[in-house]
Amino acid sequence: MLPPAGSSRCHVCGEPLAGRGTAPCHNCHLVFNLAQEADPAHADCGEVWVNDQYLAMEFACDVCLGKRRAHDDAEPPVARGH
Repeated sequence: MLPPAGSSRCHVCGEPLAGRGTAPCHNCHLVFNLAQEADPAHADCGEVWVNDQYLAMEFACDVCLGKRRAHDDAEPPVARGH
């Protein structure tokens, strides 16, 4: 999956998007780095899983999952720990 036009950096880590190693978050719709091979050249900035009800792949960035702050965000995200 290629990033949309105009996007050049991962909104989670701020690193350049890795071409085919990207995914759009189903929550915030921003693009993040997500390795799609067994030996990734960069760290993942989100997760992918199969939705049991719809048997479809779902993607979420670490910001929406409450694991990290966006690289340009001054405040931490509200997550389960709050």
